[in-house]
Amino acid sequence: MKKLNITETLISGLIDEVVPLVERVTKWNIQTRSLCTRVLPKDRGYEEVLLGRLQGAGIYIDEDHPRSIVERLIEYVVEANICGAYQPSTQEILIIRENVDESNLEGLKVVVAHELVHRGQHVNFPNLFDQVDEIIREFFNCYSQEEANLQEALQIINRAGPIMTLLESHAHYVQDLLRQSYFPEAKIETHFNLATLLMQLFGRKKISQYTEGIPEVAAAIASGKIDSLYSAFDR
Repeated sequence: MKKLNITETLISGLIDEVVPLVERVTKWNIQTRSLCTRVLPKDRGYEEVLLGRLQGAGIYIDEDHPRSIVERLIEYVVEANICGAYQPSTQEILIIRENVDESNLEGLKVVVAHELVHRGQHVNFPNLFDQVDEIIREFFNCYSQEEANLQEALQIINRAGPIMTLLESHAHYVQDLLRQSYFPEAKIETHFNLATLLMQLFGRKKISQYTEGIPEVAAAIASGKIDSLYSAFDR
């Protein structure tokens, strides 16, 4: 299959097409007027998505600093697996060009739909993102201490688990619903390689966030109480 020419113009056009569908399912105003898009090369995925997310939470990490083996491994896995991301601090949808250019247009629309749900979450429940940022700051403050307690640091970051499960499971639910209803021919580029295997082996907790909360999300949507489900986390 011919590779797609992934440009910001293309992504913006797909956003215009998909937004009404996402808004119909979520009953949210996505507020795209202030939403930006950026298409990134694969080798900038770690810096722009992961380090950018940390910077948005108030944690600055010099992207040019010498990286440990663990950091290099995380970089490799992130850049090989991520298709797109929503960056709340800059209100951007980021798309990783090489990870989606072998998808078809319907597949790309599904990727965009997932990130638009995150945009809707951020617009309508910003405090959840503030809570995650607070947890990230606490984690790094604990982890950076000279006598860092790894167990305590992990307990801190695990507090973000329920919120992230809600955010990712809802986005995944909407993504699958739109795929079934509007984009049945969707093909999202996938490869089985070392990075994918490492993600499956060591990223199980992150992967589970995409599906673990789907039954609760589906029940809330069916009863018209999805906003109440979010409000339960909104302290």
